[in-house]
Amino acid sequence: MSLSNTAIKDAKPKDKPYRLIDRDGLYLDVRAKTKSWRYRYRFAGKENIHTLGRYPEMSRDEAREALIVLRKLLAQGKNPSQERKLERIRATHQNAQTFGAIFDEWVASRTWAESTKRNRLAQIEFHILPYLGQLPVREITPMHVLDVLRRAEKPGKSEKKTGRGARVRDVGSPNVARRLRHYIASVFNIAIATGRADTNPAGSLREVLTPAIRTAHKAPLKPKQVGVVLRALDAYRGDPKTVMAFRLLWWSMLRPGEAVAAHWDEFDLDAATWTLPRARMKNKNPQLPPHVVPLPHQAIERLKAWKAYTGGIGYLFPHRDKPGEPMVSDTLGKVHGRVGLDFPYSPHATRTTASTHLNQMGYRYDAIEKQLDHEDRDAIRRAYNRADYLDERRQMMQQWADLLDEWKTGGKVIPVGVRKSSTVA
Repeated sequence: MSLSNTAIKDAKPKDKPYRLIDRDGLYLDVRAKTKSWRYRYRFAGKENIHTLGRYPEMSRDEAREALIVLRKLLAQGKNPSQERKLERIRATHQNAQTFGAIFDEWVASRTWAESTKRNRLAQIEFHILPYLGQLPVREITPMHVLDVLRRAEKPGKSEKKTGRGARVRDVGSPNVARRLRHYIASVFNIAIATGRADTNPAGSLREVLTPAIRTAHKAPLKPKQVGVVLRALDAYRGDPKTVMAFRLLWWSMLRPGEAVAAHWDEFDLDAATWTLPRARMKNKNPQLPPHVVPLPHQAIERLKAWKAYTGGIGYLFPHRDKPGEPMVSDTLGKVHGRVGLDFPYSPHATRTTASTHLNQMGYRYDAIEKQLDHEDRDAIRRAYNRADYLDERRQMMQQWADLLDEWKTGGKVIPVGVRKSSTVA
């Protein structure tokens, strides 16, 4: 027997929740403070309960009309509860249709280091968002994206404050354009996956962009150039934090961002090791062990002096204006112009230079790659080769530091293929 409106209205709460059955699985769930319309049904052999709405906001007749819709979904082989969840997802995304809104979702999914995030966001806000940010993604065509990328290809320098307060010095180049194309394509991948776009207008543009240019500042330095850099650092009268950070770069072969964020808790000066948690590395795979860096005696001596000078608490190179944060890696890049070098050089070239010369000196490729924290491109070797080559790397980094001292003083260069004897196979 179906429920009457009078019975529904007069239903009073009891000590425990109870049901008033209407028809076809529809019932009124009566509780202390609420009355709710619910639908009891079976799907894929399991019992499900779907809440339609509350009484009196939803009347009996409205609940029955909603029931008809739900029963049609069941007849189509669809689970009403799952369909409602999907509809909520679709409704949420319908309110975020612009490129800028989906861009924010993409950024939230990234696990960039803070300095990397700051640099990339500034670049995107300079080149992309002013032209695509307010456009619905379904209206963006390959020609829209190509216009943005052609602008980014043009060389030039200017300074601009972005909407989020970052100040950007724009340097356009084919390399910048190609990097931006990848970012735009990534945003559209999210739009497609969430049903807000059907195609990726950036996906087909790789072949029409100007070919990438190998940047000279990452090329390996010659021994005499290394000597010039090291002597220039010794003579530099700027912030001593910058000089010390540069020295650690040369003694560790780490990336600039990893070096400048060094924390005293990571160092064991007695064991002459620097252990970086995986979250601080470019490869943040939590299944990998922390990255252990053996340090030469030159580094240990300098670190002990630096510890006495700074107090040895917190970051080795704290930010000048932001207590509790490390200095940014961009600081290292600015030193090039201040020390008067007459050849291209950037902090990242330190790794390239070390790798090149250590390979020429005959050190094992795997040991050098481990020191650089490079992931083996061969998936099988990556799965089975868990060696850390620590003993070999310790000898290698000591000889590297000794060689840097020789080059700084203009001493004799060690010939290719010659290294100190070792018991390491």
